[in-house]
Amino acid sequence: MLKVNLGSGTHKLDGWLNVDIAAADNPDLVADLTQPLPFDAESVDFIHTEDFVAALTLDQMHDFLRECRRILKPHGVMRLLTPDLEKFARSYLEDPQWLVSAWTRFIAVPLKTGSACEVFNLGMQLAGKFQYDKPTLIRIAADCGLRAYEVSYGQSAHAPLRGIDLRKPEDAVSMYLECVPLA
Repeated sequence: MLKVNLGSGTHKLDGWLNVDIAAADNPDLVADLTQPLPFDAESVDFIHTEDFVAALTLDQMHDFLRECRRILKPHGVMRLLTPDLEKFARSYLEDPQWLVSAWTRFIAVPLKTGSACEVFNLGMQLAGKFQYDKPTLIRIAADCGLRAYEVSYGQSAHAPLRGIDLRKPEDAVSMYLECVPLA
């Protein structure tokens, strides 16, 4: 069984092939994930990626998901976690105190004003090249041959995908999805 953690950074998963471009993070395999993935077609059982796809442009995201679809076995599953733009914006509007508190506890970037406005601006600047909401990400996945559906933190119908999420819902603005190849 081949389990691949794409964009692993320093969050390596035991028993998984951890892949990242940053050699300094000592991944098992150094690879540029904006290029064709270094795996044969239909060779991977499980893919995990957390907080990587926000680093991609919209066009790169399409290419990346097409590559994930290509390498997944017909019954393979991909677990995809990324910041949820809707949850981030709602937090700014509806619970700015939580947003500032979560930033202060979990993000290593100091705030000058301590305001939710600053968190929102820094979050958009530092989060990557494109931020997704669930409907947009689900549509892009479908365009790339994947059926994406929402799952709960740490939960999956597939044992290898349980308990591997880094960001807890009470501490972050993450969305949790799993993707399977469309027939």
